[in-house]
Amino acid sequence: MPTPEHHTAIIIGGGPAGLPLAVVLGGWQPHYKETQLFRDRYTQIHEFLNSVEGSLLGVDFRSLVHAGISPADLFRLLHHPSRKFHSLDEIGMSFRKGKTLDVLLITQEEVGGLWNNVPENMPTLSPGRMMEFAFYPLARHAQEKDLSLDVNDLIIKRNLVDYYHTVPERFEIQDRIHTGERVNRVEPHDLGFLISSQDVVTETKHSYTCKYLIYAVGQRCILRSLGVPGEDLPFITNHYDNSLDFPGERVLVVGGGRSADWAAIELHDAGKEVHYVMRQSPEHHWRLISDSRHGLPYYARIADIIESGSSRFITHYNTKVSKFDDLDGGGLVTYMRDRQEDRIEVDHVLLLIGGIADYSLFKGFPDLPLLEKFDNYRFQVHQLPVHPHSYESTTIPNL
Repeated sequence: MPTPEHHTAIIIGGGPAGLPLAVVLGGWQPHYKETQLFRDRYTQIHEFLNSVEGSLLGVDFRSLVHAGISPADLFRLLHHPSRKFHSLDEIGMSFRKGKTLDVLLITQEEVGGLWNNVPENMPTLSPGRMMEFAFYPLARHAQEKDLSLDVNDLIIKRNLVDYYHTVPERFEIQDRIHTGERVNRVEPHDLGFLISSQDVVTETKHSYTCKYLIYAVGQRCILRSLGVPGEDLPFITNHYDNSLDFPGERVLVVGGGRSADWAAIELHDAGKEVHYVMRQSPEHHWRLISDSRHGLPYYARIADIIESGSSRFITHYNTKVSKFDDLDGGGLVTYMRDRQEDRIEVDHVLLLIGGIADYSLFKGFPDLPLLEKFDNYRFQVHQLPVHPHSYESTTIPNL
């Protein structure tokens, strides 16, 4: 067996968590930059940081945590000292090229993570500036690319992904990134971790070792399934980009979250007859709509469609699909509600039911305890217990 390729640190996952770490570990380190805004608002933190020599990565984060400030909160305050972006000068950090760590990033898709897979024109939940990396503000990206972007507004997927895709070359780390490579197994090794992977297309196998492992995967490692007969038929897909990809008249959307809501709206507004199947109650869905309709334009739109009683937008609450059958040019969907079975012929089915992170590839380690977490946006992201000053696993050292 060939000797595994060794790196000091390996990052698994190239989304908004993994990608910026590759840049920072690749040498672009944060340094405190005194600004009047930060000094006036956070005087004690300013005085502490002003005494730090060199990179902020050398800060005593354990002491900061004891003082009630987490590392994430510190860097967030430096990056966003006010509620709105006004100028690049107000950011309390500068990034300088320093010592480079031997780091490799492995991702099964292009950098940008799950944002590569959301609808093309779907906006973010937060303003664009909250989706940027501190070392490369969106305002600077817009200047360099001669783009018209208001970073205080929501940003659509297409523009956000273009920004993420620019980062590797812009910061000269493209040689440290392997795209289209899926990690299948992580095991203990004398050098730390042994990682087994293979190319998504060619299935060529690779193996690596590393001392430090950053597990930065998102919620699409394992796509959820309904577990019903016929789920793999050709008229069914779990990806939606835009309405032009779905010819025909009738589309059934299974979901209930934001991506499914967006797809259902866009297909309806493109003239399709949309059947929207959800397990949740109308009260649960309308709570999300009501909470979002004044801040997210597409929730004002879905409210208008439903309240107007559009004949081309049929909601099926408290409903579960029980099977799919193939028909010439489309399919037949069987679903259940209140123990009553019904069927509908459709041209396409969209399964937009999300996914989960995959911890099953860790073999030979102590069991990883997972803490359930639910936030206001219904992202069901299980958390690993970590040391608050370093975000290192409390179970597996150097993870």
